[in-house]
Amino acid sequence: MKTEYEKPTSAEATSKPSPEDHTRAEVWHGVKIYAFAGAMLLAAVVGLLFFLRPSVSESEKRELTKFPSLTWEALSSGEYFSQVTTWYADTYPGREGLIHVNQWIHSLFGIRTVQIIPSLPEDPTTPEDPSDPGTSDDGPVDTTPIEKLGSVYVKGSTAYELYKENSANSARYAELIHQAATLLGDKVQVYDIIVPLSSSVNLSQKELGRVGSSDAAAAIQSMYQKMEGVHTVNIYDTLRAHNSEYLYFRTDHHWTALGGYYAYVEFCHAAGMTPFPLSTWQEYRFEGFLGTLYAEAGSPAQLGNTPDTVYAWVPNGTNDIRITDKTGNTLRYRGGVVRTDTDTFYANAASKYNCFIMGDNPLSEIHNESITDGSSIAVVKESFGNALIPFLVDHYEYVYVIDYRYFPSATGKTLSQFVQEKNIPTVLFINNLTATSATPRLNELAKLLAD
Repeated sequence: MKTEYEKPTSAEATSKPSPEDHTRAEVWHGVKIYAFAGAMLLAAVVGLLFFLRPSVSESEKRELTKFPSLTWEALSSGEYFSQVTTWYADTYPGREGLIHVNQWIHSLFGIRTVQIIPSLPEDPTTPEDPSDPGTSDDGPVDTTPIEKLGSVYVKGSTAYELYKENSANSARYAELIHQAATLLGDKVQVYDIIVPLSSSVNLSQKELGRVGSSDAAAAIQSMYQKMEGVHTVNIYDTLRAHNSEYLYFRTDHHWTALGGYYAYVEFCHAAGMTPFPLSTWQEYRFEGFLGTLYAEAGSPAQLGNTPDTVYAWVPNGTNDIRITDKTGNTLRYRGGVVRTDTDTFYANAASKYNCFIMGDNPLSEIHNESITDGSSIAVVKESFGNALIPFLVDHYEYVYVIDYRYFPSATGKTLSQFVQEKNIPTVLFINNLTATSATPRLNELAKLLAD
């Protein structure tokens, strides 16, 4: 045992840090602090470069937050600074790339928020309903489990979002459509199509119950019952009956053009027109589509390895379109109702749904010169309506497409003013089921109708 008077061994002496070691450690520590501070300063400076800030998210298919207007009310309440913070984070330069990098890093470590929801019936003695998709009286029930990845539900290689009804908002949507019919008067026929989500069409009732989805059929029926003076077009049963077909994308929240076609057929029946068969039009297909649900789920391999194909059918009368963009400028595109060069024009894997009517614009006008009877229709829609529009072109001389989210701001007009100006006898509203319960969409719809 060593006493305090003994000299340290050579090994003990060399293990003690020298003054030079302390100096180097302090210098390195300072370098790290300054490097971190410099990186943070650089990031802050980049964040202030307005010209680099994106305005649209391709993967999320939405406009990003705009810089807030300065008002005394917002400033005094502190809401203005909260809005600036939201804008700063939502539009940071390179945001989309940073999100993808983060998802890639998470995937390397297997970091995912996953909840497994088995599709097996809780009570094996409970008989299956043969009319319920996903069940069979002459074969095994589909027992593929459902994974919850963040807010997205994935079954096999297909992603779903759920419908969550807000009964007050649903009632408000029905009232707004009824209000539109009242404003437009007896000379205008108003139609409404509510598009159910893919989960409501493709999953069995047992699965929908397990994941906590609201009853789409009941919600649609309830809204339609409140739309006095409106021609309602209920497509739920039709889509359910065809749910073995490619009606919805597996990686995106939208329906396919085939789903839109079945809605077009039901609209034609309601409007007294004869629908054309799909073989009437030339088909185009665009491979490699990875949509919003793929991004929201964290880009999982089971979706990324089997991307969607976008099918489109080109109208015969014309494929030209004139659009009014969000700044109020009017542009004409040849071959813009369905862009047959989508694989080059929209090369990004997340953008191929934009092959329909050049994506979302405040106003789109299609003039079919092969029809000269003056017939016209206005379609009031959000993005789900895009895939249906091409089928209507060969029935009307004029098709006007109004995206109610942007139309009032870009044109300074209300729906009734535009309908009266163009002498339009038919107005079709088409919204997906989530939009009917979303407060922002209802506020935008109300603005379109405000006279």
